[in-house]
Amino acid sequence: MRRTLASLWTALKLRELWLIGLFLFVYYFNPGLGTPLYYHMTDELKFSQQYIGILGSISSAGWIFGALLYRRYLKGITAKALLNFSIVFGVASTAVFLLLWNEALAAVINFFSGFASVIAFIATFSLAADYCPQRSEGFAFAMLTSLTNFTSALSDNMGSFLYEHLFHHQLNPLVVASTAFTAVAFAFVPFLRLGDKPPGKAARVLATGEN
Repeated sequence: MRRTLASLWTALKLRELWLIGLFLFVYYFNPGLGTPLYYHMTDELKFSQQYIGILGSISSAGWIFGALLYRRYLKGITAKALLNFSIVFGVASTAVFLLLWNEALAAVINFFSGFASVIAFIATFSLAADYCPQRSEGFAFAMLTSLTNFTSALSDNMGSFLYEHLFHHQLNPLVVASTAFTAVAFAFVPFLRLGDKPPGKAARVLATGEN
């Protein structure tokens, strides 16, 4: 018990873990489109609730396609390249909401958004898992995933606030702001010093602070 508690305390002081946590916060902190997008599709584009539900299924199909594509073509790339790819896809999948005019475009956009989301999920959560220190793996991973969940919720609330109070129910300015925030993550990738490390390979950060 003493060794476990000492490992948990040491994990909280690890520079690598704080650096990964900061990157995940920056990566997921952008004005969220989720709630504003729902009201935009309902009030402005007059989509039916049934079709909005279908769009959710189309987005899930994009997730499946992205997972299959990753397994077939992206599994062998480095963690750094995967992160950069995920940011590129994230910027593109956010910016493309500027073209949201009708139901057909909404279907294509949601499919691409689902595809980009699963690449982001794989890139960031494999990064979090790789840097969990030995003897504190479960605690560290839970802490990092909780941070991403908190940041995602904060982003959605921030996006809703901006949509209602600053952008006066206009979706396009929110899309531009969210795209810009997503692109900021590019600047933080070099600080991770990933080198040629492949995704899924543990960085072997010990609870004593050794690599």
